[in-house]
Amino acid sequence: MKLSSKLICYHLQKSFPIHTSRLDTEPVLSCPACYEKATPLQDGRVYLVSGPDFQLTFRHPKNILFLIVGASYHDYELSQPNLCVIPQDIPVNMILNKLQEIFLIYDQWNQSLIDSRLKNSSIMELMELTDCIIPNPMMLIGMDFTIIASKKWELGDLSNSVLGSSENSWALVDSLKQDLNYEEAFYKTGYFYYPGNDLTVPALCVNISNNDKAVYRLMFSEGEAPLDDTFGFILEYLAQMVSHALSTGIMHNRDKSFPLHQIFISIMTDPGADYVKISQQLSNVGWLSSHMYQCILIQTGLIDQKNLTLNAICNYLENTIPASCATEYKGNAVLFINLDLCTMTVHEISDKIEGFIKSSMLNAGYSRKMLGHFNFHRQYTQASVALQVGKRKNPAESIHHFNSIALPYILEQATRKLPAYMICHEKLLSLKYKDEAGQSHLYDTLRCFLEHNQNIAHTANALFIHRTTLLYRLDKIRTFLDSDLTDRDEILYLLLSFHLMDMESENQAEK
Repeated sequence: MKLSSKLICYHLQKSFPIHTSRLDTEPVLSCPACYEKATPLQDGRVYLVSGPDFQLTFRHPKNILFLIVGASYHDYELSQPNLCVIPQDIPVNMILNKLQEIFLIYDQWNQSLIDSRLKNSSIMELMELTDCIIPNPMMLIGMDFTIIASKKWELGDLSNSVLGSSENSWALVDSLKQDLNYEEAFYKTGYFYYPGNDLTVPALCVNISNNDKAVYRLMFSEGEAPLDDTFGFILEYLAQMVSHALSTGIMHNRDKSFPLHQIFISIMTDPGADYVKISQQLSNVGWLSSHMYQCILIQTGLIDQKNLTLNAICNYLENTIPASCATEYKGNAVLFINLDLCTMTVHEISDKIEGFIKSSMLNAGYSRKMLGHFNFHRQYTQASVALQVGKRKNPAESIHHFNSIALPYILEQATRKLPAYMICHEKLLSLKYKDEAGQSHLYDTLRCFLEHNQNIAHTANALFIHRTTLLYRLDKIRTFLDSDLTDRDEILYLLLSFHLMDMESENQAEK
């Protein structure tokens, strides 16, 4: 296996005192040999120089490393690249043996990786075989934070092997997705240095791509091997082996075979799903038709889409909320909670999820709590409606409950085919126009009267007018509407009409 000048000198300095010039990092060197003045130099060789009168008076080929040995070279000028001076009278055979040992270690490592791939062994074995070369903590991670394999990396208890799947590790994922250095790293080719942040350690990394898109990252953190370009090409070579292992299916992604995941993915994606069969499947895993359920739709933002954190979000939710199942659907996380099996109270669940959503800059829609197995897709629809309508009505909020937007949703549905002024109470609309023209306040008086359950005293107090004035206005209103305001359906229609006209006014103001 060919090595670089910098890597060779890195190993030599562990055994001998050395001084070096600028060293190349490309792996082009092999076959160490003793320098002979009369013999032509060959490209890609390491030459051991021990002659007392050696003078480098020519520009030697680029792909050569000169190891100059002897006390007489103590003050040798290192003006050219790829020169290494060992300023002591050390036996040449000792240095030559060391060089051969360095090349042998890497040749054996290379052969062990090839043998491992021929046996179709795991990625973990590739890492363990590399421990003799790079003893630092090492990890292979998917760009969605799925941990494929790790060696010596302090990960703690990460359920489902996803970084960010616990409360302790989510803060780390949250810091990464807001880290500009981490975002830039998505587009790196070849090895690169990631400086870390307050919660993550520095690392030397290589992205592994599929169709020109980074999908995995191999990296090692601080330890014996330096995080510079010394081991860059070694990490790149190991990444090639790992990429081959990934292409042949040696990976451990999030376990989608878990029964609940399969069931809920079927519910979300199959409009014709057999709910009787689904009910039986859910009962088989302990989710009974007599239990209460709730659906929460969590919408990821642009920063999450860039950093592929959806998998980590789903795992975090499942590991934080007992008796829950989080599935990925249309780029968002859909969480179903069995409220009867969950060991947390509804209030505790709400606090936990809302705290997570706000700290992670996400948005969420909550369905109502419902009994049984036959409303799951409707609950998803409720959560989706809550999110969509809630964001329009209260864009500053990140949490939206269906109960809070039910009325605006009804009004929006009512005006899908006809505008509000065409479906609201016709005479009320005329009363509104009459008020606007003559400033009679009858429109607002009627609204206040109905909203106070037709209580004369409460309405007069709310409008700051005398009781007699209110009664006079109500007589005019009844005459105009040709109604005694006692019919329940008409009162409901009038109240809805007020809301419809409010919504139309808001829409016109937005335009």
